Amino acid sequence: MKRKFLLAAMVWFFLISLTLGGAGNAGAAEPIKIGFMAPYVGVFAKFGADLRDGFKLCLEEVGNKVAGREIVLTNEDTEGKPEVGLMKARKLVEKDQVQILAGIIASPVAYAVKDYVVSNKVPLMICNAGANKLTQQDRNPLIFRSSFANGQQDLAGGWYAYAKMGAKKVIFMGSDYAAGREKADGFRKAFTHMGGQVLEEIYVPFGTNDYAPYLAKIANYVGKVDLVWNFFAGSDAIRFVNQYAEYGLKEKVKLFCEEGTIDEANLPSQKEAALGVESYARYCFGYDSPENKRFTREYRKKYNYDPGSLSEGGYVGAKFIVKALEAVGGKIEDQEAFLKALRTVKFEAPRGPIHFDDHQNVVFNTFIQRVAKKDGKYNNIVVDMIPNVDQYWMPKK
Repeated sequence: MKRKFLLAAMVWFFLISLTLGGAGNAGAAEPIKIGFMAPYVGVFAKFGADLRDGFKLCLEEVGNKVAGREIVLTNEDTEGKPEVGLMKARKLVEKDQVQILAGIIASPVAYAVKDYVVSNKVPLMICNAGANKLTQQDRNPLIFRSSFANGQQDLAGGWYAYAKMGAKKVIFMGSDYAAGREKADGFRKAFTHMGGQVLEEIYVPFGTNDYAPYLAKIANYVGKVDLVWNFFAGSDAIRFVNQYAEYGLKEKVKLFCEEGTIDEANLPSQKEAALGVESYARYCFGYDSPENKRFTREYRKKYNYDPGSLSEGGYVGAKFIVKALEAVGGKIEDQEAFLKALRTVKFEAPRGPIHFDDHQNVVFNTFIQRVAKKDGKYNNIVVDMIPNVDQYWMPKK
């Protein structure tokens, strides 16, 4: 009898413990899972690190929690390759069970994952890739972009080159992939609308080490062209700017760049070759606003280097997500409510006031910036600003 009683008591105690333990677990909110994708090797390796660091900084500012729920960030390397990006998206969704995807540097990777995220009903926050179709003709309620659409700030840049810089004839030179050509299209659209002429377009393969054959083509236009428009990024941008100066072209044909060419991430390697070069940008390190001063201070404190446009892009992408999660009390499982909240988020970013347009692409002020040197450091400073540029922006003649 005693043995039976003891056995029954042990079973009763085990069942009570299991019940209480289960109740405790049920009461604890499950973590919110975010999958982040960026390249950490190849041409875009530094840009990928910057994007990730900016994203992480924002999450750390809220203690990696929203409405009492922990935010778990799982990071994957896309290598900048479409097929790898798609494989990593599948891994994050199917194995890691993430509830939202974010990041992506290169447009080809963004295009590659589009159908997968739509068919699997996973929200995607693009923090850099400008693949313009994803927020235009191929837009979807699940796809948001906190950075820019290719051609967006380029429209403003094309207008500025003609109307404010007095350029009437230009040469294009850029990376030969989706972003390079889409950005050129945006600049061309506004520039020719104003009356300008594009004399030649030169597109260069990724990873080019020797730009001499391409620079020789530009040299043939000295005295016949007003400026060279260009878009390069990462290590390609470093090599191009340095060789442009070494070839003796810097003082002969003015460069006017998309921000990626002289991003803060590149300047420590470009130095004097970039000094004085102007670009148009969604974010400028030297923007004199309280929020940007706070951001640059905290970023340097955390990572010991100056933030560039990719750093700010990652930060802004995370902040859009955090603010939408706050609006729904952390209930990301209610996807319809979360997406509705995300569409209405507005805030003061380091780049200034931002919000989404009706197609879920960000609207922002476009900076005209110039590389300057102060206390031995090279940074971009604000020269001018074009307000409220959206992906369909067009100038009046």
